Amino acid sequence: MTMLPTGHPVLVPGRISRACFIAAAALLAGCGGGGGSDAPSGGGGESSTADVSPSISCASLAGQTVGNVQVTGAVPVAATAEVPAYCKVNGTQVGTQHDIEVRLPDVWQRRFVQQGGGGFDGSIPPVGAKNVALAQHAVLTANNGGHRDPSGAVLLNNQAVVQLYAHTAINVATKFGKAIAERYYAKTPSYSYYQGCSNGGRGALNAAAKYGSEFDAVIAGAPTRNLTGQIEQWTRASALAVPSPTKLTAINSAAVAKCDVLDGAKDGIVSNWSACQFDPTTDVPASVGLTPEEASAVKTLMTDLRLADGRTIYSGFGIGSMSQWGPAYASLGVGHMRNIVLNDASWAPSSFSVDAYYPTISGVIDGSYDFSASVSGLSDYLKAGKKIVVWHGSDDSLLSHKDTVRTWEPVVSTAGTAAQANARLYIASGVSHCGGGPGADTFDLLTPTMAWVEKGVDLGTPTASKVGALGETLFTRPLCQFSTYPKYNGVGDLNSATSYQCSAT
Repeated sequence: MTMLPTGHPVLVPGRISRACFIAAAALLAGCGGGGGSDAPSGGGGESSTADVSPSISCASLAGQTVGNVQVTGAVPVAATAEVPAYCKVNGTQVGTQHDIEVRLPDVWQRRFVQQGGGGFDGSIPPVGAKNVALAQHAVLTANNGGHRDPSGAVLLNNQAVVQLYAHTAINVATKFGKAIAERYYAKTPSYSYYQGCSNGGRGALNAAAKYGSEFDAVIAGAPTRNLTGQIEQWTRASALAVPSPTKLTAINSAAVAKCDVLDGAKDGIVSNWSACQFDPTTDVPASVGLTPEEASAVKTLMTDLRLADGRTIYSGFGIGSMSQWGPAYASLGVGHMRNIVLNDASWAPSSFSVDAYYPTISGVIDGSYDFSASVSGLSDYLKAGKKIVVWHGSDDSLLSHKDTVRTWEPVVSTAGTAAQANARLYIASGVSHCGGGPGADTFDLLTPTMAWVEKGVDLGTPTASKVGALGETLFTRPLCQFSTYPKYNGVGDLNSATSYQCSAT
C-alpha cells in the first residue's frame, strides 16, 4: 500500500520504518504447479548460485555512466558479524534526483534483490544491521523513488517525478543494479527478487505486473492495488471527529477485551479477527469519555467505504489501535490530493465529497499515472510460473488488511490454478503497519521464497516471533495463510507457535 518505509528486507520492520514515516507525515501536515513453466526467468543467466568473485575493483566503478545513471560513488565496506563485505555503489539518474544504491557482496551467489521504500519515498531505505539479502550473498539494490523530498511536496506540478514515484523508478533501478552487477562480476543474476512493505509493497506488486520479466518472485507487505480508495478513506477522515490518541488506545483495549478469546488464547492478540464483532458506538466503556461524534467517526473508518451506487471502494480498518495513525489520516489524504491529484497547494478538504471526487482521483491515480498493479498483469505473472507472496498485519490501522484481501481476490480468480500454485497470502495476527502491534512481527519471508523459486520447496507456514528490546524472543506464532488464523490447541505453552494450528474456524 502506500505509505511506510521498511528498514529491512522482510525481517519485519516497523521500528525504523514508523519513525521515518512519522517524520514524513509531520512535514506533510505542515505543507498543507501453476499455469506455466517454473523455470527462472528474472535473472537472465543460467540457474546457478555458485560463488562468484568480483572481476574488477570496487573503486573502478566510480565515475562510470551505466545506461542513464551516473555512478557518484563506489566504496568497499568491511564485513560485520551479520553481513559479508561488499562494495557500495551510488548513482543518480541523469537529469533527475533519482538516487540508486547497489550493494555488491565480495562473494556473490548470483541472486539479485531489490528493496522497496515507503511513504512518499525521498531517500534510500535504510538497510539495517541484519540484512537477509546481504547475508544470503545477494546483490541488494534500492532507490529513493525518483526524488529527495520525503514530504512529497516535490510531486506538486511535477509530472515527471510523479511518474517515477508511481512506478517507473522501479525499472530504472532494476536495470542499473543488474548492469552494475554484470560489470563487477562479469556474470548476470540467476534469480531476481523484489520485496517491500507499504509503498514498497505496492512497488512489489508493480514489479510483478509491469516489469515481470525482471523478477522470479516478489514479496509484497501491506501493499495496495487501490490507492484511489485509500486516498478517499484518508481524506474523508478530515470531516470526522477522530478521537485523541489516548481515546483511540482505550477503544482498541475495549476491542481486545471483547475479542481476544475468540482464538482460544487470552494473550492480548486478536488472532481470529474475522469473527470479531466490535462496535465502537456500543462496546466502549463510558469511562473512556467518547462523544457520540467520536464513536461514530471510528465506526465509520471501520466500515466499508461505498459510493452512492453501492460499490465498495475501500474496506474498513480492522480493530488495530488507530492511536498512532488516526491523527495523520487527514493530512495524508490532503497531501495526496494537493500534490498529486489536483496540483493545488491551497486545496481545502472542506469541499471534499467521496462521490464527487472519486472520478477525478481515479482518473489521475489509475488513468494518468497507473499507480496500481493490474489484475491482468499479476495474473499473467503467476501464469508464467512466477511467485507472489503477499502479507499484511491484521492490526494495521494505516492501510486496511481487509482491503488487501478484497482487492487480491480478483487476481486469484483470474489466475485460477496458477494462483493456487504460485501465490500465497499471509495475515499476520495482531501486527500493525509493517511491524509493531501486540502480534509476532518478526519473520523472514525472503529465504523461504528463494527456496520456493530455486528448489520448489513451498513456503508452508513460517514461524513469526515477537522480539524484545534486547533481541530476545518473547513468543512465537505460526504465520497463517488467509483465510486461517493461529488457533490455540487448548494445551501447551501460550508463547510457543507449536501450541497453535492454522484454523479456518
